[in-house]
Amino acid sequence: MQAFFIVTAIAATLGGAAWLFSYSHQLQKQRHFERKVQARKRNWTYEGVRDGRIDYRFAGAARGVEWSMWYDSDRGDKSPTPKAYWKSANVRTPQLSLVIIGHKRYQMEGGTVGRILMDVVTGVAQAVSGRSEIRADKSEFYETAILLEDGTAAFRERYAVAVAPDMPRDWLDEELRTLLLKWPKPRRGAAYSADEKVEVTLRADGLQIVAQRMPEDFALWHHMAQLGEALAHRLAGQARR
Repeated sequence: MQAFFIVTAIAATLGGAAWLFSYSHQLQKQRHFERKVQARKRNWTYEGVRDGRIDYRFAGAARGVEWSMWYDSDRGDKSPTPKAYWKSANVRTPQLSLVIIGHKRYQMEGGTVGRILMDVVTGVAQAVSGRSEIRADKSEFYETAILLEDGTAAFRERYAVAVAPDMPRDWLDEELRTLLLKWPKPRRGAAYSADEKVEVTLRADGLQIVAQRMPEDFALWHHMAQLGEALAHRLAGQARR
């Protein structure tokens, strides 16, 4: 009788595992189909084939700004922190000249201790990779960066916008501040705390937005693309003046 119960328990466990696998597979197929349909509606391209850690990609163009967007699962890392990326090479500067991050994170990174820690991390990365070209460009940037004081006090409490001394300073308008502050609420779970997880940079390889642990709802992908396009157009417009 005991053997019968053991066999029954094993069979139930295996059956449950099979059901979970099947459900997960169907959910992934549904999400893939939704992303494909939504991308087509917006004249974006979509690639749903996994490539290393990247699960899928989008690409689009708007008023001369071409961009790509992808989901990096961090698969295989010991401490995975999945990230969503948006990037355009149409807007560039010779070196790091813009950083938009949460105010609390800026206080940590921009201080003396934060810059020292970034230098240490960069040194370790150089030693591990053997690449001498890796450098703490953000640490150097913070030494001379100017913090923009545009917008309301509520915006400045949540975000820090730091620019190089030679960067224009009148491009941060109400639309950009709203896009940074008001991200769509995911279908499941709490609101996305973008000021704690989103970082914008502008450097030699282009304009980039990185969103850590961003829910994969398409509404958030669409919002991220809107933010990237708006930033790229404002910055490109300033560069043409």
